[in-house]
Amino acid sequence: METLADYLRARRTLVEPIDVGLPAGSRQRRVAGLRREEVAMLAGISSDYYLRLEQGRELHPSLPVLNGLALALRLDQAAVAHLHRLARPYLGERRQLDDTVSVSVRTLVEQMPAIPAYVLNRYLDILYVNALGRALSADFRPGNNLAKLVFFATSIHDKTWRATARRTAAYLRSSVDPTDDGPEITSLLENLHAGGAEFTEIWSRHETLSAWGTPTTFSHPEVGPIELRYQTFDLPATGGQMLGMFVPAPGGPSAECLQMLMLFTRDPANTEGVPITPRNTGTTPPQVAALYRRSMSKNQQHLDSAGTTWTSA
Repeated sequence: METLADYLRARRTLVEPIDVGLPAGSRQRRVAGLRREEVAMLAGISSDYYLRLEQGRELHPSLPVLNGLALALRLDQAAVAHLHRLARPYLGERRQLDDTVSVSVRTLVEQMPAIPAYVLNRYLDILYVNALGRALSADFRPGNNLAKLVFFATSIHDKTWRATARRTAAYLRSSVDPTDDGPEITSLLENLHAGGAEFTEIWSRHETLSAWGTPTTFSHPEVGPIELRYQTFDLPATGGQMLGMFVPAPGGPSAECLQMLMLFTRDPANTEGVPITPRNTGTTPPQVAALYRRSMSKNQQHLDSAGTTWTSA
């Protein structure tokens, strides 16, 4: 369970004096980031009151105080929302975790054949994936957890990996109720902490992030790199389930890559009409064109054996 005091102490260390127009001073600072009295001055409150906040002796500061703290700590929109959740925790009964994906939600996901999509619970467990999502990544399978996929990955932990790891940890913190100390989140965090010091260091930053068009790149073995924007939507009355989608830029090479993956994953036995042909934008990667030709050959073999003519557009 996370407290307001934990959050303020962690976020204070991430702000340098120069970031808020304060002189660094000639003496070396004993701690990273801002001093308590500097945060108090920037937030427009007394040093004693801010000390009580960091010590957990004051739990519910007023809205003007929260706004001042957000400015002093340079919090973005997601971080401000998290600050308010900590200061105004939900006191009602928490809805029980239910990993059952309703028929209507499954139908919604399957009705987006051109967009890789999945359903997550609030702990980032994958509950359901559509066909294009499965084709995009072998990791996107029900039962996998996004945080574990990242932090337990055997790939090289370079700058790109760290950026992805920080985003994933921030997604997790944003999606979980900060007062949640149930067995699910407790077990997940224990496993992630036990997996290595990298998660512990990143988690201690108390970063939050909402997936509002976050750039994400996949290196697909068939079609090469695919650049997409990651977007999530809360699903009401589901106990915290979210719809995650990977959206390409319209008309670009990544859109064509997804078009080819969609075509290649279609079941020819259930396909009617004219197959999809890639748009001639002049940017189609060679590997995508090769995949298209291979999928056309596969479909033609099936349709020939069924005595049906397959016509390209």
